[in-house]
Amino acid sequence: MHIPAELTAAIVSDARARVLFGRFPPSHQREYAKWVGEAKQPATRQTRALKAVAQIKEKAERLKAKG
Repeated sequence: MHIPAELTAAIVSDARARVLFGRFPPSHQREYAKWVGEAKQPATRQTRALKAVAQIKEKAERLKAKG
């Protein structure tokens, strides 16, 4: 699976996001990679990568609060 450089950089720069992303099933990782990679402009890919990191952490908080 190809993960765009922008998403990789955003995830690597945030230790919590790195751990959480690694725990996601491959299908979820692919969805984030696809969403970021579909952007044509580098600035848009960067923005999406940062939003993805925020969403990854939000999702973990929601699941934590649920269980």
